[in-house]
Amino acid sequence: MNLVFASGFLIPQRILGVDYFSGLDRHIKATSDHKAIFPPVKPVASSDQRARDLAEQIRANFPDGPIHIIAHSMGGLDSRILIGNNYQGLGDRIASLTTLSTPHRGSPVADLLVGGESEDLRRRWADKVNLAVALLGIDTGALVDLTTDRASKMPDVASTHSHIRVRSYWASGRDRGPSTSALLLPTHEYIKWGKQKDSDGVVTLDSAQYGEFQEPSWPCDHADMVGHNLDPLFPPVLPHLARFDAVIAQLGT
Repeated sequence: MNLVFASGFLIPQRILGVDYFSGLDRHIKATSDHKAIFPPVKPVASSDQRARDLAEQIRANFPDGPIHIIAHSMGGLDSRILIGNNYQGLGDRIASLTTLSTPHRGSPVADLLVGGESEDLRRRWADKVNLAVALLGIDTGALVDLTTDRASKMPDVASTHSHIRVRSYWASGRDRGPSTSALLLPTHEYIKWGKQKDSDGVVTLDSAQYGEFQEPSWPCDHADMVGHNLDPLFPPVLPHLARFDAVIAQLGT
C-alpha cells in the first residue's frame, strides 16, 4: 500500500533527528512491504498552504495508484482540503483517510485565544492558557484555522467523496496518573472545567469524530498518540507502534 502520514500543527516532520511520528518510518520499513512517506509541510502555515504542499509531495512520490492518508491533528484538516479541492488531481486517488485526534469541529483552545469565545471565559482562562501556549512555542496567529468557525468551512469529504473510506480515532487521556503531560495540563484543565468537555489536552471527543468513528479510544494524550511522551521522567504510556500497525491493517478492509 501507498501510505502517507500527515503531521499536525507546530512540529515539523523531523527536527534535530526526531521524527514527528516517532520511530514509525523505521518500523514500517522493517516489518512490512508498504511504501510510506512523511511529507514535511510548513508547521504554522495555513491549512490550505499545508494541503498544497502535501499534495505536491504525494504526487511526486506516488505518481499512480491508490493512496491511504493517516493524519494526526491538523494534518486531518489539511487532508480534507487537499481532497475537497482536488489538489494535484489526487481527489479520485485517495482510497482512505484516517484521522487521529483531528479537531474537525475546531479547538476550544483556538476559540479562546483567537476565536469567538465569550469574554467571561477569556477573563477567567486566557492568561493561564496563553502561558501554556507560549511555553509550547505557538504563535497564536497561526491558530485561526483551528477555530470552530474556520473548521466548519472545511470540505466535508466524508459526505462528498463516497469512494473514500473515512475513519477517525481519538485519544481520551492517560488512564493512569494525570490525564495529560504537564505541558498539556493547562489546556486540558481549561477544556474540562471551562468547557465541560473531555479532551486529550488539545482535542475534544465531539471534534475528533468524523466519518466512521473507531472505538475504543486510545488511552493517551495528544502527543503520546504519535509516540512523544512530554514527561521524560515517566515511562511511555502507549505502545504507539502497535496501534499504528492495527490502523494500517484495517485499511485493506
